[in-house]
Amino acid sequence: MSAIDVTASVIINPDQLAEMFWEMDAEQQADFFAKLDEIAGYKLCIQMAAVVRAISERGDAGDHAAMNGFRTMLAHANDYHESAMDIRVWRAQREISRMVEEA
Repeated sequence: MSAIDVTASVIINPDQLAEMFWEMDAEQQADFFAKLDEIAGYKLCIQMAAVVRAISERGDAGDHAAMNGFRTMLAHANDYHESAMDIRVWRAQREISRMVEEA
């Protein structure tokens, strides 16, 4: 059987995008952020300012779901990043000590 190529336009709403993101594994989510950086470049900073403003306005109106999600992701990402850096530094120091002892 021959293959058939099909092209279609699909509109994905924020709920669907969130569900798609959640179904990704960690590597795919990392790829998502890498692609976002590639697409947006320095404009990502400007966009995040607009996103934070929209999130804050929702919070002021009593809708805290976006703020909760954003803060949770940001806070844990920062903590995990610092922990990962600490582990890398410790491993590098241990490797240097081992090399010095062997020299």
